[in-house]
Amino acid sequence: MPSTATQRSASRKPYDQQTKARASTSFVTAGSPVTSSAVPALSETQSAPTIPSTANTSAGPSTSSVSCAARIIPTTREICRRVVQKKFPSYIPRNDWELLTLSGRNYKGDESGICGHLDAVLVSRVKEFGSHERVMDNATRIMDERVECTGTKPDGVGDPDVFVAAIPDSEYSIRLFPGSLRNSEYCLDFINSRTGEPVNSPFKFDLICIPDPNAPIGSGPVYRMRPLECAFGIEADKIGPGLEKFLFRDGQHCVLRRPGLRDVRFTIPIRRRPEAVLPAPDAHFIHFPQYIDYHD
Repeated sequence: MPSTATQRSASRKPYDQQTKARASTSFVTAGSPVTSSAVPALSETQSAPTIPSTANTSAGPSTSSVSCAARIIPTTREICRRVVQKKFPSYIPRNDWELLTLSGRNYKGDESGICGHLDAVLVSRVKEFGSHERVMDNATRIMDERVECTGTKPDGVGDPDVFVAAIPDSEYSIRLFPGSLRNSEYCLDFINSRTGEPVNSPFKFDLICIPDPNAPIGSGPVYRMRPLECAFGIEADKIGPGLEKFLFRDGQHCVLRRPGLRDVRFTIPIRRRPEAVLPAPDAHFIHFPQYIDYHD
């Protein structure tokens, strides 16, 4: 779907220099998935082009849908491999047990001490399990399991379930990426619109969940979101650079509120799956109108 957003002007003032208050609301709809050509994988020496906006900043909300193939649930091995490659890029685990062990948080040293650390841990594990073979078999069994993981950020490879929308009056964008499909979880983070790099709370804001504006009164609470890491006891200012994320459920309605600027509203995508055909209940059905349209 072609974007209707206007690219950010190079002459626009940074957020902290904008003082003109705005009282109304912008509606942002991330209507197109981000592909690998839009957000290429970056090395430390590369600088990415500006990310094309998929936002619709019209005066009201818009609706759209995209079709995606069913997601393949990754194995524990695939998830651990991403973690280890990021933590220890030069070390290649010798087996599943090493991969599983290094994906945890126990080892804090550099790569030169990994082998010595793993050998010492392996000795204790063999004593615990009774044999070297049982240790390795247990690790392989865990690695072969498929798990739905929430919170793993996109690695730059094209993903049809990842969406990016530029934030009006800002040099940053909102990125939505999927979590557990079974639990209807989606994650949100902020990225630099020019580089595509994730950033932690790049400006002062409140991120608020609100009830569906089209639903009856009292359909849900209003609450302020905090980073997912805070739920695990990590203070917001202690979150690693670019690791901050917020957890939502499919279909939630959100408001991004910034001092002196218009509110930005958006809705988390709803992932629809083919519904199973269930037998009709043994009951009488009475039908009332679901919607009543009033006309002037």
